Amino acid sequence: MSRLDWKRGAFNAGSETERIFAGMEGWRDVYGDWIFYYRFNPLLSVIDDVYDEAAGVGRVYNGPIRVPAIHVVHIQGANEYGDMGFYYNDELTATVSFDQLSAVGLTYADVTAGQYLKDRILYNDQVYRIVQISSRGKIQERSVIVEITCSQLQPDELVDDGQFKQWSA
Repeated sequence: MSRLDWKRGAFNAGSETERIFAGMEGWRDVYGDWIFYYRFNPLLSVIDDVYDEAAGVGRVYNGPIRVPAIHVVHIQGANEYGDMGFYYNDELTATVSFDQLSAVGLTYADVTAGQYLKDRILYNDQVYRIVQISSRGKIQERSVIVEITCSQLQPDELVDDGQFKQWSA
C-alpha cells in the first residue's frame, strides 16, 4: 500500500497501478469474458463528403482485436413501435481495464476526444456501435477501469461495412 504522508517509500502510484492490473488479469482469466474490437481506419475507408455514407470499398476496420473484459452485460432491447414499424436495439456494457483497451490503439486522449465513435464491437454474434467510453476508476489521473457502452446495429445499418457482410443479411 502506498504511504499517505509526504515521504516516498517503495510503493508509489505506478507500482500500485501495475498490481491492480495484475489482479484484474487474474480475475479475467478465471471469471471474465471478452469482446472483439474493430478500430475504424479512416485512411482506407471511402466515405461521401456530403452525406457521410460509405462509397466504393466503404468503411474499413482494423481487427478484430480480442479484448479481455472484466464483465460484460448484454440487455435485450424491447420491441418498440416507431415510424417505420417495430424496431429493437440490444444494449451492451463492457467493463475492461484501461491497459487492455490501450492494446486496441486507443489512448486517453482518443477517449476524451471521442475518437472511438466509428469503431465497432462484436459480441455474442451481434455487431454494436460504441456510444460512450467512460473512466470508472483512476489513480492519480491515470485511468484503471473503463466502461464501454454500446448499442446494437441492425442488419440494414451494416450494408456499407464490408467486413460485417455476414451480419447484414
